[in-house]
Amino acid sequence: MDLSDLFAINRRVRGTRYLVKQVDQRMVSKRVPAKFNWLAFIFTAFYAVFSRQYRTRGFIAKLFGDLLLLVLINCGLSYLFEGSDWLWNIIETFYFGSMFDTWYYNQLRKNGYREDPNHPPADFE
Repeated sequence: MDLSDLFAINRRVRGTRYLVKQVDQRMVSKRVPAKFNWLAFIFTAFYAVFSRQYRTRGFIAKLFGDLLLLVLINCGLSYLFEGSDWLWNIIETFYFGSMFDTWYYNQLRKNGYREDPNHPPADFE
């Protein structure tokens, strides 16, 4: 797990990205929408477990590591500021929803995927 990915809110992926990788003599293509992910907001890391779209090596383990760290930060802040649990929970889920696709993009890059030169990044599709 790379902690620089966890706190990289300024390096979020912008625009829809298409990544490709050659596996067993065929090209595998993945689409990263790079928007706020409402299902990740609601279900956090469990969305990646039950969704086929986000299946890639190492991504689920990374998400649960990130979730564990965010929960520990949440617990620490809740201990320091008594009665503010609801605030930290909302902030944590918004953060998870906004960073989910960026974490997916970074994991695809680590797994050997490269940006498709035939598909430039698009803001709206």
